Amino acid sequence: MLSIYYKIWVDAITQERAKKGADGNWKAFTIISMSLIQGVNLLTLLFILRFFTDIPILFTIDLTRDKAINAFIAGLLVFFIPFAILNYLLIFYNQRYDKLVNLYPSRNSKLYRNYVLISLGIIVIPFIFKTIF
Repeated sequence: MLSIYYKIWVDAITQERAKKGADGNWKAFTIISMSLIQGVNLLTLLFILRFFTDIPILFTIDLTRDKAINAFIAGLLVFFIPFAILNYLLIFYNQRYDKLVNLYPSRNSKLYRNYVLISLGIIVIPFIFKTIF
């Protein structure tokens, strides 16, 4: 299972390096985009679980008077920050991405593109379930 994760990361890294150049901000763009997509996957899973149980999708945090800012902060804390930390530790810490790029061949961004498209496409399934049932 971890090898698929690494293969997707190698595709993402090679695509961002090709777009931004080796000296560009490819690391930030890669970790942000992958962490957001993983957060979307978690949101999809929580929507599906919400269909069968009563678990909350987003936890409330009362830091300010504005509900939108509180929801944004809660969303960051649940759907982005954990994945950003995990991805940093598994991919970028001690420049592990260099070893991974040498270990796994790039698939010309096909694996990364398919992962993003499937992740964004599958989030509509809980909404379809809700309208049908």
